Amino acid sequence: MKFAITVISIFLFINCFGQTSNDELIVSKFNRIGENPKVITFTNKQKINNSGGHLQGVQLIQGDTSNYAILSGSSDSYSYFSVVKLGAESEMISVNKLMDKPFKHAGGFQIFQNYLAVGIEDNSKKDKSKVCIYDISEPENPSLKPLSVIERKGKPLRSTAGCVGITKYKNKALVVVGDWDTKNIDFYSCNVDEIDKNSFKIEASIDTEKLSKENWIDNNWHPYQNINLFTFSNDLYFIGLGQNNNQENIADLFSLKEDSSNNFRFKKLATKTFNCEKESSFKAGAGIVLSETVEMKIISCGYNIGNSTQLNCFTNQIIPAHSHNDYEHERPLFDALECNFKSIEADVFSVGDSLFVAHNFEDIKPGRTLRQLYLEPLKNQIKKNKGSVYGNDEAVILVIDIKDDGLRTYKLLHNILLEYKNEVSVSENGIKKEKAILVVVSGNRPFDFMQAQTIRYAGFDGRMENLDSNISANLMPVVSDNWAKYFEWNGIGEIPIDEKQKLQELAIKAKNKGYLLRFWNTPNQTAEQRNVVWTELQNARVGLIGADNLSELQQFFTSKN
Repeated sequence: MKFAITVISIFLFINCFGQTSNDELIVSKFNRIGENPKVITFTNKQKINNSGGHLQGVQLIQGDTSNYAILSGSSDSYSYFSVVKLGAESEMISVNKLMDKPFKHAGGFQIFQNYLAVGIEDNSKKDKSKVCIYDISEPENPSLKPLSVIERKGKPLRSTAGCVGITKYKNKALVVVGDWDTKNIDFYSCNVDEIDKNSFKIEASIDTEKLSKENWIDNNWHPYQNINLFTFSNDLYFIGLGQNNNQENIADLFSLKEDSSNNFRFKKLATKTFNCEKESSFKAGAGIVLSETVEMKIISCGYNIGNSTQLNCFTNQIIPAHSHNDYEHERPLFDALECNFKSIEADVFSVGDSLFVAHNFEDIKPGRTLRQLYLEPLKNQIKKNKGSVYGNDEAVILVIDIKDDGLRTYKLLHNILLEYKNEVSVSENGIKKEKAILVVVSGNRPFDFMQAQTIRYAGFDGRMENLDSNISANLMPVVSDNWAKYFEWNGIGEIPIDEKQKLQELAIKAKNKGYLLRFWNTPNQTAEQRNVVWTELQNARVGLIGADNLSELQQFFTSKN
């Protein structure tokens, strides 16, 4: 089984800001996690002891056929972890007792590949704990005999193991343990092939009150409920999750660098607060989940498991932005994805049995086909992110602008999309089945032919005159038009009141009919013009805002949010 939390070792990315360091890329990914959650509800018929304790940690694991949430917890009699099978009707399928009291407190934990690392402590004397590594390769039938145990004994509080993280770093299995309120952080390691031989040794200990906070984004270290480790291109990162002094749910991102004494230096790179719902709280439990493409999720839970319980899932925040003439960028598709764009545009010409991507016929170049530049890379992205482009279950729009004969090219497009029917949304006899990609045909659109199709893998890009029609959003998901046809304001000075009202009315009408509204040819001569026009479009709640400068529009949305 392959899980979401993996060692990530890939080459340096070139993102929408150009060449960037690993730290900058990770911060960019971290900052794109949305502040508001998707709520996951699961039912429970298992017997569980909620007395004298509460949930302490949560992780998601993504298997080949099923996805699971794992929750650790404490009670007045035993420590445990429970398994929730996620799906259309999510259900808790087991409560797995780990140890009886006094070891009744299973704290914050992390899953790495097939391994679950959790601290189990004497919650009465608080002078001893056991950090246990379990095999979680079969979530529906987990082994409850630890592969390895790290024994911790000594002073009260200092020997607790309230939160634990695990990853692979420099060919070693690395475990991090936070004591009571994470006042101290201890690192243990062993050879990767000895993870089941009780061979972990202490590698470093850090008094967090003595951390050097030079070049930190702020000087705050919090009492984290959960700590998670991950690597990226041989660099090591640490995320702490909990609450700050204002009882805000907070995630802090740190880089870890080894010094000459083999100690780890913490550098705080970013911090972010989150709005939990349905009694979920980072003080109860939260965990980070990473895909193979380093897209991040945070999962959080409440304090107890009832007959019906909610989890909060914070996923990648897609911005309602459209990459105009996307193929003209240095990295077609990937520059837009690095900037979290919702919609991506490619102009096409049909040549033989292929669709070539170019603005003009004379610009066609060998190899630059729709399949090679967009469809295959999107398919790979969807596979890596377990069913969606960004790993958050939200569809991405691929606008295909037909530049030559509409009917001939559309028929060829339809045949090509048949090969991607597992990735592309389909309308069959008027019923839409949503997939990871929504294809929208623009330019020379054979509307009558598309409307008559019983099976259709693309929608129609409407125009403003279609706003008052009865065309369904299934057939016409997007309405786009030329800004200059409807507005005289050029982004200099304030927008006239009547044009502001017209813009708002058009946006409301489109939204009420389920269409995404977009304008092209908006004033964009200067950055100031672009920003004031984007502000008016956003204030009017226009569905998609287009741009040629992707990083500039992304920064606009980031600053507004």
